[in-house]
Amino acid sequence: MLPVVCCTPVLAQETQLLPELVVTATRSSSAAERVPAAVTVVVADDIADRDVTRLGDALEQVPSLYLRGGALGQSQGTQGTSSMSLRGIDQSRTLVLLDGQPLQDAGSGKVNWRVPFVEDVERIEVVPGAYSALYGSNAIGGVINIISKRPDREERSVRIRQGWGDAQGTDASLYLRNRLDESWGIVAGLGYQERASYVNEFVVKSPSCPPPPAPCTPGIPVSGAQAITTRDGTPAYLVGDLGRTPWRTLNATAKLFHELDARSTLYTAISHQQTDQHQTMFNSYLRDAAGDTVSSGTLDINGERVALSAYDFTLFSFQPLHEASTQYRLGYDGTLGDDMLLKAELASMVREYRYALASPTATWDSGSGTLADTPNHALDANVQLSFPLGERHFMVSGVALHQDAVDQNLLALSAWRDPSSVTAVNGGYHGRSTTWSLYAQDEYGATDKLTLYLGGRWDTWRTRGDNFSNGTTPVSNVYAERTVDAFSPKLSAVYRPDTALTLRTSYGRSFRAPTHQDLYTTSTSRGRTTSGDPDLQPEQGTTWEVGGDWRPQAESKLSATLYSTELRELIYLQQLSTTQSLRINAGRARVNGVELALEKRLANWLTLGANYARIDTRMLENTADPASVGKRLTDVPERIAGLMLKAQQGAWDGRLEVRHVSHVYWTAQNTDVVEGVPGSYDGHTLVDVGAGYALSKQLRASLVINNLFDRKAYAYFLLPRRTLSAELRFTY
Repeated sequence: MLPVVCCTPVLAQETQLLPELVVTATRSSSAAERVPAAVTVVVADDIADRDVTRLGDALEQVPSLYLRGGALGQSQGTQGTSSMSLRGIDQSRTLVLLDGQPLQDAGSGKVNWRVPFVEDVERIEVVPGAYSALYGSNAIGGVINIISKRPDREERSVRIRQGWGDAQGTDASLYLRNRLDESWGIVAGLGYQERASYVNEFVVKSPSCPPPPAPCTPGIPVSGAQAITTRDGTPAYLVGDLGRTPWRTLNATAKLFHELDARSTLYTAISHQQTDQHQTMFNSYLRDAAGDTVSSGTLDINGERVALSAYDFTLFSFQPLHEASTQYRLGYDGTLGDDMLLKAELASMVREYRYALASPTATWDSGSGTLADTPNHALDANVQLSFPLGERHFMVSGVALHQDAVDQNLLALSAWRDPSSVTAVNGGYHGRSTTWSLYAQDEYGATDKLTLYLGGRWDTWRTRGDNFSNGTTPVSNVYAERTVDAFSPKLSAVYRPDTALTLRTSYGRSFRAPTHQDLYTTSTSRGRTTSGDPDLQPEQGTTWEVGGDWRPQAESKLSATLYSTELRELIYLQQLSTTQSLRINAGRARVNGVELALEKRLANWLTLGANYARIDTRMLENTADPASVGKRLTDVPERIAGLMLKAQQGAWDGRLEVRHVSHVYWTAQNTDVVEGVPGSYDGHTLVDVGAGYALSKQLRASLVINNLFDRKAYAYFLLPRRTLSAELRFTY
């Protein structure tokens, strides 16, 4: 007979007490060394010890995980600028969950990394690999599951943080979790963040001439421009910046738990996040002969003709901007009979997302524009039953429902900086989708050393939508409901010849359903119209991997994984003409990679962590852009490496972190080879250091310096230079 831990998962509410257990890899609590995936777990203590202001900050040492923009706390970015890839698979194809509910926006598929309240996070499980067999759409690259706290222990905390430099701003939070009596427990928290932001987006202009036969005559002579190139090497001038984008964020949560008995719990929860962001005045670096600032006109820069307009300083403003998310949850986590585990949950996510766009004739603080208002809503229901079948099998099975709804309106503004100055509805779109799912996985203990996992999921995806435009010639398109079925199988094996060594391999298929933006939107920018295609098919992925862990000592682990993913039916833009582009299923690509990780206690006071990933991506076919074939995939670094030293000596603790990311391409043809210029995606190595001191059992002070050596680098936006932050945390 097999050991009980192999085939009978521990109840979910115990996972917070046993950090060696993971729940995401098999949808049941299992020992980390027994699951068929290279799981990385970040626990609440890790988050508390670091300078984490947005959840991506806690994940920067996860192997093969690339984060930039709005995913990181030092950035001003919102979900529109967030980017993430796991093993070379981007965030729209990697599922991000908050307590089991997808965080991907129903319209764009992007993730709002501000939604999880940092103080309320118990653990984050990062599970790479094909996981549609258990989780359905979007899980091509894997699953990142953010698990919030329960009132399984008493915790009261007050946190105040102050930042300087490019991190100028203040954080404050109050957090409580407690048992009211033997059966009732509560969790409540409130957090506030504000940042002054910093200048990180710039105006770059290349010399240009009007179409012949008009003469190419320079205009007003100006000084102050800096000669640079664009990211693809075209000669250009740096002429100004867009100013700062200060923001404020509020997080709140409240949860109530009721234990029916020692093994069953009812719970309900609500959490809310909102961010408001605006923009300060832009800066032109140009001066005329009298020393006055010049921000528009036909100019003479070093004898070359450069055309500059007010629109160059407002085109990419997207301010003011508001985003908010409210999650409601109701669930039961317990037993059915003596040997069955039952989990039932209903969750709703209501999102707001709106921002302003200036018209080409507007100035920085006046003129008409457009308000893009895109509220959307997601509903998720899941009923899961887990039970043993005989002595060697353990089944996980369930039925799930996922619904998305998006209603976008493009509203005409008489004053583009004033969202209330709406004069008309210019256009928009509506999208509805419903996915019904059945899934099952058998965990079979073939021998005492070999465990096999066989699972699959059937998803039936239905979608319908429409779009409209109220221009000179009104247009309305209504698209009938259509249905697509997807079956995602997966086979895995875990072999443990002894307690120190774990070997694993897996093969699986996965998919991503098109977003409503892919299907139904039509947008126009600078004379080019981009249209969705309501007949798009789901993207598909096939992944195999082989790897293992070696634990020669109790607090040492060496991990290695080799993997390959083939992507098909990738959605790309096909240029139909100089003014028209269409989203189509055009691409096929391959991602091959190797991933190494080391955890080692060097002394009783010092711990080492290190990781390295080599990710080789190649476009194999692309009818939308044949020139991209043979090139690397965009927004994916070839190399990612991390190093962390963590020390604890008496009341003192310290941390040193190093993170390296190689060059990233933004263009499908990989023409953007220049680094160190606005809009480039530079290879860079950043070093962060921090130290903390326990003033008492309840009070801890800490100081962190990010980007210690003040490196200058771009990831489209200029990355924060050296920053300093100080924190006081009172826990009782």
